[in-house]
Amino acid sequence: MSLTQRVDEELIQARRDRNQPALRALGLLKTEIVRASKDPGGGGSGDDVVLRLVRREVKRREEAAQAYDAANRAESAAGEREEAEVLRAYLPPDMDAGELEREVKAVIEELGAGSPRDLGRVMQSARGRLQGRAEPGDIAQVARRLLGS
Repeated sequence: MSLTQRVDEELIQARRDRNQPALRALGLLKTEIVRASKDPGGGGSGDDVVLRLVRREVKRREEAAQAYDAANRAESAAGEREEAEVLRAYLPPDMDAGELEREVKAVIEELGAGSPRDLGRVMQSARGRLQGRAEPGDIAQVARRLLGS
């Protein structure tokens, strides 16, 4: 089952259960999926696009929760965190630090990279290889450290 189908089914179930955080989160996610599928440059509606949208929405919820916390609005922050948890269920588990480092080392060895100038090539290859399993920022941090920059 594709992620789009899973979102549809869980949205229906959230309506039946009257689960408000899930309804809000999945409703907005469904809107973003439809918008991306209609956008000529959006990349379609495959699982990789859905994963990208889920990551973006989770990040938005986390940032909103932090802003609510800063404004002493704990109830609103809790709502944003609940929605983020609903969306996180669609993400694959992140790689642990050791596994990420091993994968980036393997990319560096395959490319024969040895200096900070090779960071661009390493990042391009590593992003493709680790797409959906690690955040680009985490990949870049490990690559910079391993390349000595």
